[in-house]
Amino acid sequence: MESKWNDFCESWLAAEPDCLTVLDIKRITGYCKSSVQGWIDRGLITAYQTNRSNKIPKSSLLEFMASDYFRNMHVKSKKLKEKLNEFERMD
Repeated sequence: MESKWNDFCESWLAAEPDCLTVLDIKRITGYCKSSVQGWIDRGLITAYQTNRSNKIPKSSLLEFMASDYFRNMHVKSKKLKEKLNEFERMD
């Protein structure tokens, strides 16, 4: 199941650039900027500071999204709920 979820997350991010911003992750996941920044601050997503903004490798976001932490968040964004429903319908 974990491998299938990882593959699903890879397809979810397939069209995204290799380098993302906090606003990109907000759009992709449906969580607010402060949530995304909190994930970065806690080390759940790796980010690099450039010109006063964070740049996040897509691989770091993928690793986070494929984790149990992201999938089992207590408060799920509308986007995450939609994606989980889509994933469950695949089985």
